[in-house]
Amino acid sequence: MSPVKKFLLASSLALGLGPLAANEAFSQTMGEGMHGGMHGGGGGAMMHMRGLDLSEAQRDQIFKIRHDSVPAMREQMKQVQKARTDLRQVAMADKFDEARARQAADAQGKALAAMAVMRAQRMNRVRQVLTAEQRSKMDQMREHRGMGPHSRG
Repeated sequence: MSPVKKFLLASSLALGLGPLAANEAFSQTMGEGMHGGMHGGGGGAMMHMRGLDLSEAQRDQIFKIRHDSVPAMREQMKQVQKARTDLRQVAMADKFDEARARQAADAQGKALAAMAVMRAQRMNRVRQVLTAEQRSKMDQMREHRGMGPHSRG
């Protein structure tokens, strides 16, 4: 398991989100944004869009949307990591400082929340590139994979 995935799992468990949220966070930040989804390889979100018959222009627009989101997502991940380090330092200190622990935990939660909002915004921007028929087909594919609007994870 990669260090990032371990971190997201630990963070999700610490926030009471469970391992499924960690996997979702990992796939959303790394799998979609940096691996196959952005670079056109075999994985990531672009793989999930294969059945949509995207035009070359649509693929280019979606690539740009995903590519442009990477720096901001990376900055948010740095904030999550900083808060995690701060929280670990508080936990390892000779004397526990609850106020400082809460501050670090709040910072971590806010950074994770900001990443979730950024992913939702990116997803919405991608959906705007699709035709109504493609959006409908995408929704059907997500429902089939258990990732529809009413699923958990």
